[in-house]
Amino acid sequence: MPELQSAWTPTPEQQAAWQQWCDTPGPRAHVARIALHGQSDPAAVDAALGALRVRHESLRTAYIDNGNELVACVPQAGTNGAATAIAAPGDAPSLPALDPATGDVLRACISPLPAGGATLWLLVSPLAADRGTVLKLAENMRDALDAPARIDGDEELPLQYAQYADWQQGARLGEDGTGSAGRAYWQAQAAGLPAPLRIPDALAGSAAAQGSDTWRHTLHGAHRQALAASARQFGTTPERVVQAAWWTVLARLCAQPVFSGAWLHDCRRDYDVMADAAGVFVKALPVSVAWDAQRSVAEHWRAWLPALDSHAAWQEAWQPGEAAPRIGFAVAPLPPAGVAMASPAWAGFDLVCEALDDGQGMAALALHARAGVLHPRVAQWVLAHLAALIGTLPAALDTPLESLSWPADDTLRVPQCWTGETPVDAGQTLLARIAQHARQTPDAPALDAADLVLDYAGLQRTVQGAAQRLRALGVGPGTRVALALPRSGALVASLLAVWAAGGAYVPLDPAWPQARRRSVLAQSAPVLTIAQQAAHDNATVIRADALLAKAAQVDGEFASAQEDAAYVLFTSGSTGEPKGVVVGHRQISHYTAAVCEALSLASCRRLGLTSSVAADLGNTTLFAALWQGACLTVASDDDMAHPAAFARYLRGREVDAIKIVPSHLAALLETDAPAVPATVILGGEPLPASLVQGLRRHAPDCRIFNHYGPTETTIGVMVHAVGAEDPAWPAGTAPLSRALGATRVRLLDDALRPVPAGVAGQLYVGGPQLAHGYLGRPDLDAAAFVDDPFAAGQRLYRTGDLARATPAGLQLLGRADQQVKIRGIRVEPAEVEAALLAQPAVAQAAVCAAPGPGAAAVLCAFIVPASAGSADTDALRRALAAMLPDAMVPSRLIALPALPRLPNGKTDRTALRTLAASPDDIAAAAPQAATASADAVETLVCALMAELLEQERVDPHADFFALGGHSLLVIKLVARLRRRLQVEIAPGVVFDRPTAHALAAAVREHGETAGELDARALTALNAAPQAAVAA
Repeated sequence: MPELQSAWTPTPEQQAAWQQWCDTPGPRAHVARIALHGQSDPAAVDAALGALRVRHESLRTAYIDNGNELVACVPQAGTNGAATAIAAPGDAPSLPALDPATGDVLRACISPLPAGGATLWLLVSPLAADRGTVLKLAENMRDALDAPARIDGDEELPLQYAQYADWQQGARLGEDGTGSAGRAYWQAQAAGLPAPLRIPDALAGSAAAQGSDTWRHTLHGAHRQALAASARQFGTTPERVVQAAWWTVLARLCAQPVFSGAWLHDCRRDYDVMADAAGVFVKALPVSVAWDAQRSVAEHWRAWLPALDSHAAWQEAWQPGEAAPRIGFAVAPLPPAGVAMASPAWAGFDLVCEALDDGQGMAALALHARAGVLHPRVAQWVLAHLAALIGTLPAALDTPLESLSWPADDTLRVPQCWTGETPVDAGQTLLARIAQHARQTPDAPALDAADLVLDYAGLQRTVQGAAQRLRALGVGPGTRVALALPRSGALVASLLAVWAAGGAYVPLDPAWPQARRRSVLAQSAPVLTIAQQAAHDNATVIRADALLAKAAQVDGEFASAQEDAAYVLFTSGSTGEPKGVVVGHRQISHYTAAVCEALSLASCRRLGLTSSVAADLGNTTLFAALWQGACLTVASDDDMAHPAAFARYLRGREVDAIKIVPSHLAALLETDAPAVPATVILGGEPLPASLVQGLRRHAPDCRIFNHYGPTETTIGVMVHAVGAEDPAWPAGTAPLSRALGATRVRLLDDALRPVPAGVAGQLYVGGPQLAHGYLGRPDLDAAAFVDDPFAAGQRLYRTGDLARATPAGLQLLGRADQQVKIRGIRVEPAEVEAALLAQPAVAQAAVCAAPGPGAAAVLCAFIVPASAGSADTDALRRALAAMLPDAMVPSRLIALPALPRLPNGKTDRTALRTLAASPDDIAAAAPQAATASADAVETLVCALMAELLEQERVDPHADFFALGGHSLLVIKLVARLRRRLQVEIAPGVVFDRPTAHALAAAVREHGETAGELDARALTALNAAPQAAVAA
């Protein structure tokens, strides 16, 4: 070891750099690239490097890890560093890594340029210098080589880094009490630090990206003037105004008003004596931000900026924390002309905004991001809008944060209004299209169902004959007819007949409980009901088979007008009662023409109806097939309840297109030989990347579409074609990139102003697909359908869905209200709460959605029993099942002594959602029995239930549905039992025997001998359960 001049304990800044140096793979040196026009021979470079080492002892310091701590050792002055290397002309150097333990912390390489001059590469260890130091060194080297005569060899030496380290240590350990006061200050800051700022996934770039990215935006004279004026107004510096603006932009961009970040502060900007010092001076000081959207910018900044003064006053007592925020703000010198730099300084950060100072003020903004954190166009947009906010200061200071005007910017090339790419011809009704097909292609297959098979001529005759009968029974324009039929050919022909008679149909799902059907019938007041059987809730009932019987004679052709109502669909209502959405023929025609064009459905000749018509999700294929003269194949309930049956349906009927809820399809793919049609349209809930990947594995050429639209906008208004490059979606779910036809989709704030790209807003829809309104509810119409401020005389539908615009398209973020979607069905928690409060055993109730198995949302209900003691949750669940559709019956019912409350007395729904998401609390609330599994089959059933419910274990006597099970998980359960035990169990058996103990007994009844089943179960079980059973 060379003779030492001195040694010291590295500073906290160096300790942090050392930890990062040890933890971070990849480049471990700052690299400055310097364009030389003067001397470029290695001897001159070595001389200039030697002068720098003499001037700054930190550049000839060895940093040694002795096993317990890092020690800095300074050899005697004059110690030689590595000689300057020479690279091939024009090439970037490939040099051995620096070795700080030997004092090898500064190295250079010359690369001659073919046209003359050279490039000097300067490598500096992050233990010896920070970015600001390296930029200064690069400028010194350039000046020494380009104009050596200007260098003053007798210049006074600057402050040495060892002196700074001694001063800082003295400040931390100050005997006057300042040391303990400083430690107390930073401990208090750490204790009150909120959650770090999180960049939304929807704004991210490719998850596969590596390395880092940098973008820059120049600040012009107007920006500098605005910064100077604002700094004077707040009594601070321009750089701190830039920092305040940075956090303001991020707060709005990320929709996170309270968060923490890092101020990467260089103390040389506070002390003139340190201005020319070389070393590591940047500290990652934690800052807290708490913005209130209704308060002005000035109010926020006046309250927040003094915290930076306090931080600076106590900075000498700072110690690096264990988990510093990963989003920061820094100030650094503007790189001199001819100097560029790559640096590992941001390796510990996801995103850093750097304000660049040219000596006269803030000259530019730079954004440094870990690759993939921001989409490149998002990064450019962020910088552009930060600059725009700076440019509008101080005029914007009195503006509330929520009212800040974001200037138009096309960096992201995201429109303020999405509308269809091509106009569609929607002049005909669907009935007119069917009549046309009957004339032009009478023998073409139109309907293929287990109960009814018709070509287009037969379908037209059947519909017209039934319409004539309906007209005789009083059906006509302005009337409604209830359809109490299962998904079948009779259902399709009946609804078309209602249309031909001039009426609107009201679907009643056979799975609905009686109470739900009575409520819908009472509100819709149908003139008659079409059912399978004569006895029904409505006094006027006609059997479907009688209605569709061949007519002796049809007098004329019956049809409906575009302005007539076509159907009334009832969705969950916040008042506790379902609400009826009235949709007309013109809306259906526009949607069907638009979706057929956008999804190129003309290539599909056999489309499957796989969903209930009581929700409009299945209408995509129902209407599209008949619109374009294709065949509609109708899946039975059994086809949609078992993966093997579903695969047989698709293959046997040669189905080439379906529309289905993602979670339902995922359950139906749980078979050894799944079938996937050529076109899959998914809607009703977010489309996860995992499902797309699964579909691609089974059918690489399958066309996959994401589809979105509330019932009030007629089935769907936006789609996204999943390309081969997908699904690398940052948010994990598919975006929406194309509006259908002439629909208009906007993202607006609460004042109906457009929100900028990347900022969350509420989704509004306008155009020809808006429903007529709510049946008999003008109050609901007024709240949901508002005047379009962008199109006089037009309406917008307030969807209640939150979304943000990204380069990939619209990314849905959830609901602005309490409404949720469960397995593709809209559910108003208030309606479920009303049903619970109608039970005598319930005093209080609150309902929310929570993450369920596979990340799908499940409904969780909290109740306060009316009397002391535990509530009978099984009895409550049975009561709700008799009143509400299956999707509205909570998967989890949890009794609490009291509901959590906010200070204002309202229910604390955030606390409830936290409780609902806690598996431990759910498991504790569920019925338990301390009984061990009796045999291998029962153990296997317990294991499969636990796997599907994402729980550690399931008691054999616990109710599968009480633990969070639902119909789609039942499909997966029976599919897995079939694969492992080779037994066929109908999904209904699970509903009848919902415990593992009872279901295992049912399996034995359906299976082979006990010995064979036990052997298969033991084979399927993992090692631990096998050992338990064998013992």
